[in-house]
Amino acid sequence: MQERQLRQQHFRRLYKQRHPDWQSSPALYRALVAERVTPETRLLDIGCGSTAFMKEVYGRTPHTYGIDPDARALEQNNVLSHLAVGVAEALPFPDATLDLVTMAWVIEHLKDPQKAFREILRVLRPGGSVVFLTPNAWNYNVWLTRIIPNALHQVFTLRLYGRGVESTFPTYYRLNTPWRVDRTLRKLGFERERLLLNGDPTYLAFNRPLFFACSAGERLLGLRFLRWARVHLIGVYRKPESSAASQHVPQNRLL
Repeated sequence: MQERQLRQQHFRRLYKQRHPDWQSSPALYRALVAERVTPETRLLDIGCGSTAFMKEVYGRTPHTYGIDPDARALEQNNVLSHLAVGVAEALPFPDATLDLVTMAWVIEHLKDPQKAFREILRVLRPGGSVVFLTPNAWNYNVWLTRIIPNALHQVFTLRLYGRGVESTFPTYYRLNTPWRVDRTLRKLGFERERLLLNGDPTYLAFNRPLFFACSAGERLLGLRFLRWARVHLIGVYRKPESSAASQHVPQNRLL
């Protein structure tokens, strides 16, 4: 594990000691996914990468699928049963065949998020859910990220977070505010189950002074009228039981 990731985990533990009720966004996301996974669940992870932090949850079912545009990332994935190079806007699955779709740190990279969620609605069975974790475009971390041109993201990601070039993709933030997510998904035909805004002071905490400064910022974002600006959106949206998916002709079936 890279030094930066170890440092971030250290500060997350320190923050939780000071705020026992707080949970990190990955922990909240993992718990929401875990609630919906049984041995019969047919699950697709979009933008799965190596999926290491979901290994225990995904191990509950043999019916796991993953797509990612990065073939090299898929080569490192030993968690999901079926893998394919692909994108969210063109899912290689028949209509109404999946129970659960998951997306961690993917929505911000979508050029056409409405098309992607139409595809997700199509492949979900009635009553199926999509669970996602994505940055909130109203948060100061995202403002700072958006100041940096996409062409330089690889350099900053490597220097600041210890992640290689292969794990860095262009960001668009076209569906990354709570109001835009909710309005768009409900208009497409989803029902909202949960939409959480969660804070995390560790993304710019490269040292202890910055950690304490960011923790003070989190106290401000805890105020009722500023909670909409917390760093992460964690959502669960459901395809209604009575909903009929669009009748698209499926291609390159994996199921």
